[in-house]
Amino acid sequence: MIAPHKYLDLNLSVLNLGGLILNVLKKEGAVKYDELLNRVILVRGVNAKEVFIQTLSFLYLLGKIEYRKDIDTIEFIK
Repeated sequence: MIAPHKYLDLNLSVLNLGGLILNVLKKEGAVKYDELLNRVILVRGVNAKEVFIQTLSFLYLLGKIEYRKDIDTIEFIK
């Protein structure tokens, strides 16, 4: 979540995972959904899976990423 509370793990926050996802997408350009999820889990652990969808939604609302349904990839928008 974005609003902090005493039980928040900062490594699993929407903003932190968003930064991680944007770094991966800037290097690669476009990444398959499953591959991106696996990279996030590899770096932040299994608990990151719970915040992954929320983070993608946040980045989509900001206009930073786009999902291409036909090839199942997430692309970085410059």
